[in-house]
Amino acid sequence: MSTQTNIDDTFAKDQAAMLADTPVKLDEEWANALTHGVAAVAALLLGSYLVMVSLESNVGLAVACAAYTASVVGTFVCSTLSHWILRQPLLNTLRAWDQAMIYLMIAGTYTPIAFRFAPDHIRMFLLAALWIAAVTGFVTKVAVRHRINSIGTVSYLLLGWLPSIPLAGNVPTPLILAMLLGGVLYTVGVAFLVNDSKFRYAHAIWHLFVMLAATVHWYGILYYATV
Repeated sequence: MSTQTNIDDTFAKDQAAMLADTPVKLDEEWANALTHGVAAVAALLLGSYLVMVSLESNVGLAVACAAYTASVVGTFVCSTLSHWILRQPLLNTLRAWDQAMIYLMIAGTYTPIAFRFAPDHIRMFLLAALWIAAVTGFVTKVAVRHRINSIGTVSYLLLGWLPSIPLAGNVPTPLILAMLLGGVLYTVGVAFLVNDSKFRYAHAIWHLFVMLAATVHWYGILYYATV
């Protein structure tokens, strides 16, 4: 009887260790994994189509669209894994990559737009500055390992909005509106992200906002940046 109790206690401790630092319930984690798992598959299919369409126009633009696609798919894959694999210490590593990939997704989204519409004299500077900022954010986020804080959230928003300033006068109005709508969806979604410990499925709702915003941006890039 004592042996069985010890086995049960050991199993319970292993389970507790495996799920340590998991901020939400398992049903919520499955919802989180499902939403961005679907998004990863959709992003791969839609992104591949975007690259093929842009290749007909310009090889450089196709490369920019490939970078955009890779960043979006990578973000959704990391997010899915971080909510699906709950074993430590891998969990915290995946959560860090999940949050870090957001920087690359933002930079990736701007890449085909900046390549297509940025003035010649600032195009390479803007792209370089954008990716340097994104990689810096990525490395920093991975280094601090799974930490959502106000500094990180503000840095997401700054990286998402600031590059639009030098592009505003050169981008077609419909694409500007698409980017603005996507940006607003991301920004509204952040309210659920920072409060995801306060009510159930808030993080899954954040995921839905991300999916909507990414879809709007994909549509805008497809119809206005690849022509």
